[in-house]
Amino acid sequence: MPLDVDTFLTTVYCVIDDLYQTLCAPSLAHTPGAKGKLSDSEVLTLAVLAQWHPHRCERCLLRYAHRHWRPYFPQLTSQSAFNRRVRNLWAVLCLLGPAVAQQIQPRPDDQPAYDVWDGVPIPLMRRCRGQPHHLFGTEAGLGYGGSDQEWYSGVHALVVVRADGPSTGFVLGPGPTAEYWLAEALLRWRHDPTAPGPRVEQLAGVLGPSHKAGGERTGPTGPIGPRWGVGQPTSRPCLSDLGCSGRAWRAHWREAYGATLLTKAEYRSVSDERERQAWSRWLCGLRQRVETTFNILTDQLGAKFPRVRGLWGLWTRFAAKVLASNLGVQINHLFGRSTFEIFNPLS
Repeated sequence: MPLDVDTFLTTVYCVIDDLYQTLCAPSLAHTPGAKGKLSDSEVLTLAVLAQWHPHRCERCLLRYAHRHWRPYFPQLTSQSAFNRRVRNLWAVLCLLGPAVAQQIQPRPDDQPAYDVWDGVPIPLMRRCRGQPHHLFGTEAGLGYGGSDQEWYSGVHALVVVRADGPSTGFVLGPGPTAEYWLAEALLRWRHDPTAPGPRVEQLAGVLGPSHKAGGERTGPTGPIGPRWGVGQPTSRPCLSDLGCSGRAWRAHWREAYGATLLTKAEYRSVSDERERQAWSRWLCGLRQRVETTFNILTDQLGAKFPRVRGLWGLWTRFAAKVLASNLGVQINHLFGRSTFEIFNPLS
């Protein structure tokens, strides 16, 4: 059915407000300070709507809202005050993205029998001549990967996508960080949100020596997070690429967290080459749904080059993009539209 702007804005606000009142309002009810002009739910709604703006900036979104959305947000605040409110609610944004995915009811003809996880490079700066000004320290670094297999300066995101479309969890680390450590952090925090981040010395006895020269493993090169965005544990198997094909890692995840990970490495023992290739193509076909979700995050919502100036801003903006992507899937389901049908309220 066609979707108008009034219905879209009302639905986004209602979904966010219901989840906020259930999950977050009890713990934030006694926050000190004067009450803001905008409620927390209104601030979160505007932060999510800003991801659909062509420039993905709060300043542009507030100017647009002043001109077109005053009946919906009659008490709009200044841009600096709005930015402070969003940064104060960064953990809530991280929590709401996976929470929306939990609410999305799968369609009868598209039951999610598995999850797909994959890494996404998030460049933070472009290549240029001269000495660039660095805004990040150990939080970012020089990584290699992506569909184009190129070097980039930024962070590495691990996103878990349910087979029918929504993102159920995410975690970010510096660009050089191996995907194993991001997956370890995600699974660990799903089972114990208060657990410390993964370190080499913690897992040295479990994983054994590395196949590299010297046998030493290289752990995370900087902070990994946010732990509030990893989502809830699930019994569904996970499909991944060969970036997480290590036997020791998969055995550890299965024993410690009950997580079953499947990659193309499972079929290396098949002697018939045609049969092995057929099974590999079948597994790759199951993983194609995640590429559509990644395209929405990176190209339509602007996850690449997110224009942030610090770690907390990076986590906040990426969490808002995950939440915006999941809200798009949920709204399409509610109104009988296709899962990834696009609606831009700013067009």
